[in-house]
Amino acid sequence: MKRVDGNLLSSLDQSWKNFSGAWKKARTKASEKSVHDLRVSTRRVIAILELAKTLSDDAETAKLQRRFKKVLKRMGPLRDTQVFLVNVSRIRQNGLIGKFKKTLLKRERREIDGVRDDLKSGRKQKLSKAVEDLRSDFDSRQARLGQPKIHHSIEKVLTSRANELLKAQRRFHRSQPPNEDLLHEMRIALKKLRYVVEAAQPVLGESAKDRAREMHGFQQLIGETRDVEMLHTALEKWASNRGKKIAVVPALDQLQQQRDTLLKKVIDSLTELERTLTGTLKPVAEKTHAAAVGPKLDIAPASGNTGAD
Repeated sequence: MKRVDGNLLSSLDQSWKNFSGAWKKARTKASEKSVHDLRVSTRRVIAILELAKTLSDDAETAKLQRRFKKVLKRMGPLRDTQVFLVNVSRIRQNGLIGKFKKTLLKRERREIDGVRDDLKSGRKQKLSKAVEDLRSDFDSRQARLGQPKIHHSIEKVLTSRANELLKAQRRFHRSQPPNEDLLHEMRIALKKLRYVVEAAQPVLGESAKDRAREMHGFQQLIGETRDVEMLHTALEKWASNRGKKIAVVPALDQLQQQRDTLLKKVIDSLTELERTLTGTLKPVAEKTHAAAVGPKLDIAPASGNTGAD
């Protein structure tokens, strides 16, 4: 197997580089793609900061992570509106759907103005300074701890995140009828695990790419299901407020059919997801440390009560 240096600094550097590029593009043109890319790159920075927190009790790391979470949250309303616009274009069009789309376009323009104002260069410079300060400390901290302790810390994070996802997945699987809130909970848990796996790739080795790719495919399926459900709710509320709900019933039925089809695919894929999670994500050590590394990480619930909340 390819030798892995186990240093997470490369993951931090790449995540920050991607974030900086996405920030610039979103500020210049807050398109659906640029906003999506900024949110993804922000999640990746948050994930590497989560791993950094496990290596130290430094309060500044947690503070910096919260600042990136604020960036993510600020992008949320614009991202939701842009996803609505993509999906509403797939609905059979009539006069009322056209008016709903115009409402979304106005909302998008309003959100874009606000987001561009938030993405000022001054805020980016402050984040850059904080990341640079963390980088220096992060590098020396890893050198002091050594590979075995780094691996142990990463195992703890991975196990915790995987257990959260397995519990959410099993709660959703038991819900009858399928519960949208539990589906969303499973989606959030999956995102957090996937991005941590990606961030830890310098330690996990190349196999982490395959695991992350599998989780990404399932995450997209859940996301599409969630997006259709949210559009259904938004359109129904918009039409009801105007006393026009009956006029959009065909569109609501179309969205409901899409949602049911996607939801069936999600349910049919749950067994495959659990297989992915209960596989092995094993930190790969340098040869000089091989004997010191702990047992492989079998991601599975920590207790026999898999339904525990």
